[in-house]
Amino acid sequence: MKDVVPLADAGKKRVPPPSPAKRAPRFLAQEEQEVFTHLVDLVSGGGEFELTYSDEYVDGAIVGLSPKILKKLRRGEFSYQDYIDLHGLTRDQARDEVIRFVQESFARKFRCILVVSGRGLNSRDKQPVLKKGLVHWLTRSPLKRLILAFASARTYDGGAGAFYVLLRRNEGKAPFVTPAV
Repeated sequence: MKDVVPLADAGKKRVPPPSPAKRAPRFLAQEEQEVFTHLVDLVSGGGEFELTYSDEYVDGAIVGLSPKILKKLRRGEFSYQDYIDLHGLTRDQARDEVIRFVQESFARKFRCILVVSGRGLNSRDKQPVLKKGLVHWLTRSPLKRLILAFASARTYDGGAGAFYVLLRRNEGKAPFVTPAV
């Protein structure tokens, strides 16, 4: 630092902030890419769900759902009309059963169902494979369009190893038809 010489004060000027009228132009290609990305998310079923995680409890709801409804679901204030128990199933078997069960429940005009996934205590590495998969399946196509919210169940309904699932209203007069897989 011995050889450092300070700059002369003659050239010091403040750089003015850019004027609001001179914003950088928005490029059409960038805009098209953003629209395309959003469209892919919609088609694939990604996005649009707000998820909340804690140590063992998980809940999720579509964006814009009233916090009061999610709070009531967490408390177990919606009585479930049917349930499915996934204990003993592989991940692929469980996924197929959950999709079938949720679609049938929606077709039967149920509003709240219970899905028991287990806590993973008997799984390899003691990890909740089905529980993690269930969150993924509920927030993606084809189930995403049928679900308003889900939350870990109260202790008496299965606790952290079960989920309350709140379905959308099925008010259609035509029967629910699933697309060919």
